[in-house]
Amino acid sequence: MRLALAFSVMSVISGAACGGGGGDDTAGVDAADFGFNKPTGILRANSNDAEVGDADLTSCAADAATPGVVMLTTEVVDFQARDSQGGRVAVPGATVVAFPGISVDAPFSTTTSDSMTGKTTVAIPAGTKRYGFKMTADGQFPTFLLNQYVVAANVDGSGNTTDPNVLQSVSNSTAALLPALIGQTRTQGTGVVAGALRDCQAHEISNFVVTVSSTSMTQTPISGAQAFYFSLSPELPVHHKQAEAAAANGLFMVIQLPASPTAYVQAWGFPTAADMTSGTMKLVSELEVPVLADTVVTGSFEPIHN
Repeated sequence: MRLALAFSVMSVISGAACGGGGGDDTAGVDAADFGFNKPTGILRANSNDAEVGDADLTSCAADAATPGVVMLTTEVVDFQARDSQGGRVAVPGATVVAFPGISVDAPFSTTTSDSMTGKTTVAIPAGTKRYGFKMTADGQFPTFLLNQYVVAANVDGSGNTTDPNVLQSVSNSTAALLPALIGQTRTQGTGVVAGALRDCQAHEISNFVVTVSSTSMTQTPISGAQAFYFSLSPELPVHHKQAEAAAANGLFMVIQLPASPTAYVQAWGFPTAADMTSGTMKLVSELEVPVLADTVVTGSFEPIHN
C-alpha cells in the first residue's frame, strides 16, 4: 500500500524486446479510453496476481494525525535502474520537498539526498495526516509521491521511522518509455499519473477503470487524457483492445493530461453482482492531485474513507 509504483520497468524493457503485451502494434487499437469502458466483472481482491475474494472497500481506518514530530529516514532511488546484484540505484543530490496534503507551495521540509547514498531525513510535523513529496534531480523527471501517511506501528519510541523506506524517482528515459510501449508519444507539456489501487487489506484490486476528472465525486473526464492498464507477466502497459479494466496487479497509467492545479484521479467499478446487473458503476477511490507539465504523479490509491 505504501509503494506508489509497483511494476518493474526492467521487466517492461525485456518484455518489449521479446514482443510482449505492450509492443508497438497499434493496428485496430480502440478509440481513446477516458476511463468509462465498463468492466466485465465485479471488483476483486488479489494477492500475488491471484484472486483472494471480494475487494474490501469499507474497513479502512480513519486518518490519524501524528501526535508529535516524526523523523523519517528514507532513500531516493531510481525507479528503473538496478545494480549488478539487482539492487536499487540511489539518486544522489536529489532535492526532496515534503508538504502537507497536496500543498506543494507550502512545504514543511526541503532536503537534499546524500551525494553517495541518496539517503535523506525529513521531519514530519506534529498534527500531520496526509503528506507528499516532490523529487527533482539531474536526468530525472520531476516526480511526485502523494497521499502518504505515518503508520504508528512503524514509528519507534524516539519518534523515528523508515516508512516509506524509498522514494522512487522516474528518469527522463522511463517517462518516454512507458507511453511508447502502447504506441503513444507523450505530448510535451502534459502530465502523467500512474500507480496501483489496493483495498483496505492492502490487496490489489482488479476490474476497476480509472479516469482523471476535473470535478470531485462526479464523472467529468479531462479531455485528451487516456487510461491504460497493465498485463500480469511481464507487467506491461497494453492497448485498450487488450485491456479495458485493471488486471489482478491493480496497475494503471493515465497519460496526455493537460496541466491543471487540481484534478481528481478516480477509480470506478461494480462492487457487487447487483451493481453489475444494474450497469451502474460506483466511485470507489478518489485522490486529488495537481497535474503539472512534464511531471509524473504517483501516490497511494485506496478506497474512499474518512
